[in-house]
Amino acid sequence: MIIKTKILHDKEALGTYAADLFAELSENHIKKKGRFNVALSGGSTPKILYKKLVELYGDEIHWSYIDFFWSDERYVPFDHPDSNGGMAYTHLLAPLDIDKGQYFPAPTADDDPHRSAMQYEQTIRRYFNAPAHTPSFDLIFLGMGDDGHTASLFPGTKALRETRRLVAANWVDKPEAWRITFTYPLLNKAKQVIFLVSGSDKAAIVKDILHEGGRKYPAAFVNPQQGKLLWLLDAAAAQEL
Repeated sequence: MIIKTKILHDKEALGTYAADLFAELSENHIKKKGRFNVALSGGSTPKILYKKLVELYGDEIHWSYIDFFWSDERYVPFDHPDSNGGMAYTHLLAPLDIDKGQYFPAPTADDDPHRSAMQYEQTIRRYFNAPAHTPSFDLIFLGMGDDGHTASLFPGTKALRETRRLVAANWVDKPEAWRITFTYPLLNKAKQVIFLVSGSDKAAIVKDILHEGGRKYPAAFVNPQQGKLLWLLDAAAAQEL
């Protein structure tokens, strides 16, 4: 595994740099194998990334060869304001007129989050033609909360201990809600994982994870076994490094 860090001046610069990377990675994969798949994340920083992709690369990237998934989702409808999928649709997929067959949001219409997680895992396995083995996403974007969680792998939750399932339903005590999340087995098979982290409230945890091991934080356990790991930080998040 190769771990790198890159510090940008602010959140806008971080979004631009991430967009540039997305463009480079997508074109490389499309040239090599004809398609590119990416798992998106929620949060305010990815929203800036989506904006930059539309503004800078709307006519440059071969969007019809890219497929979109989500590394986690709140258990709300796709059109709900809190939906990660809905946010990406509003700020990225719709402006680019991405075909509906190219994006695969986590199902949240069922009243059973565990069944929904199983359905999403089956969708991923069918897409990759991987009925038994763990597939490798070309790129997974992740964020990190001020408690060190990533995707919807929160401190003290059951999904942290999952070793077999690719997708899990995870109950989060705060804010008392179900989430659908990729698990470590799936995250750690990715070819490239990029953390997008901004804000001074993350600085102490970033230092702990990158310089001191930080093994009490869920984000620290994202370690692609045969892939690359990049932490993109704005200056505020990196101020203690």
